[in-house]
Amino acid sequence: MPVLGFNITKVEMEKLGVSAPSGQIEVRLSPKVKEMRLGEIRTPTGKMNGIEVLFRYEIDYNPRIAQGAIEGAILYLPPQKDKIDEILGLWEDEKKIDPVTFAEVVNFITKEVSPMLMLLAKEMRLPYHIPIPRVEVKSSP
Repeated sequence: MPVLGFNITKVEMEKLGVSAPSGQIEVRLSPKVKEMRLGEIRTPTGKMNGIEVLFRYEIDYNPRIAQGAIEGAILYLPPQKDKIDEILGLWEDEKKIDPVTFAEVVNFITKEVSPMLMLLAKEMRLPYHIPIPRVEVKSSP
């Protein structure tokens, strides 16, 4: 597992409208990496270096009925430990992340954040960001 630690630091959700509009409502998720830096975690076998990734995961509704964001940090450990300097160097020089690292980080964050977004949407009576399976009754021929 390339992610060793996960921490939420901020949760915000704001309902902008009083009533939900009729028709199609689009939900857009925008994961963003705010910062990357060298981080470490203490394990029973000693300290382990990794990359601390500070993120902001935004959710927007169209039409604008609500908006929100979750911020936090993860400790990412690349499959090859010698890649840490290369990944951090690219971030420091160009504020870019290689596609493989970005995919691993965003997939992990999405998996961790999605249940919280579902709960917030339920409590605030907003549409869910992913479709919920539904049972349909079909008439027999």
